[in-house]
Amino acid sequence: MSALSPVFPTETAGPGHGPALGRGIALALAGLALIGMALAGGARAEGAYRPGHGYDLGPLNIAGYANVVASSQRNGPDEIVLDDLSLFVSGHFHRLVNPFIEAELADFRLVGNSSGDGSSELVLERLYNDANITDSLTLRLGLMLAPVGEWNEIHAAPLVLSSVRPAVTYRNFSEYVTGASVLYSPPLGDLPELQVYWQPGDELAERPDTLTSHHYNQVAGAHLAYPLGLLDKIGASLQRSTDEQGVDQTLVGIDYHYTLGNVTLQGEGTYAVLDKAPTGGRDEEWGLYAAARYKISDRWSVHAWYEAFADRNGATPAQDVLVGVGWRPLPAMIARVEYLQNVGGPGVNGTGVYASWSVLF
Repeated sequence: MSALSPVFPTETAGPGHGPALGRGIALALAGLALIGMALAGGARAEGAYRPGHGYDLGPLNIAGYANVVASSQRNGPDEIVLDDLSLFVSGHFHRLVNPFIEAELADFRLVGNSSGDGSSELVLERLYNDANITDSLTLRLGLMLAPVGEWNEIHAAPLVLSSVRPAVTYRNFSEYVTGASVLYSPPLGDLPELQVYWQPGDELAERPDTLTSHHYNQVAGAHLAYPLGLLDKIGASLQRSTDEQGVDQTLVGIDYHYTLGNVTLQGEGTYAVLDKAPTGGRDEEWGLYAAARYKISDRWSVHAWYEAFADRNGATPAQDVLVGVGWRPLPAMIARVEYLQNVGGPGVNGTGVYASWSVLF
């Protein structure tokens, strides 16, 4: 059986390290959530459990998702992985007290050459409180997902386009922020949405190297999203960060989501400049992906994407093409079968067949 190791911050000596402001914030939020759960203990939900919505317990909602992925790669092992098993607990106690916690078991190999090697991780994914200052302005404090593009914020496997995640949606920026964020949502929906965020120190719960490419000590940025319809939008991202090696990075990005009848088009692109290049690498990093999904019926759909990604350590850009089919027997469940082909450069995701089963509960 794989050993599950909680990933929490440690006090590390040296430049750029020290007690993070976010740790104190997170401890306060955890205590707040526990108090809320105790207060809600006597309340019982009026509604029954619903897949995709979870279970209401007074002002609390308990939900989550699971994602199992099987793969057979040309130059890799055949394996079945519990890629994610996440639990969400959210509370709505007051206009200023709305905590959210997500804990996740990631990369648990059920079948494969790596099974039983202790590679799985139990991580704290999100831990924050939303204080609704006005109907359109929210102050968020704690550990949150960085709003760079669309994919990183959607996050849950049953809600994203494919089993395989394009590298540009996570590889060249800080996926998480430990600190403060201000979110503006126009009351009439006729103006752009804006989120600005700031991480003044270390990450609250540093993710293991198996799940991330870089660790960041300071992060600041903004995301602007202009609505094009009910779900459609075009967005722009800006992020300034300093990683644990002391490398400063400035990233700009664009993302879009647009629906034309049964066809949905989406994609993201980023370009990052580093203040110094890694040994043997370069001082810039960029990536883009463009995707299309066609809805055949309420249950069946087909999808495809193309990606090019130039890593700071790579000699040439990676290029991948993916095609797949999805079957959604219930709104909260989806099964996918996909084929990915590396068409140039060192592939980030291996050429091969992928199949997944994802469910919101």
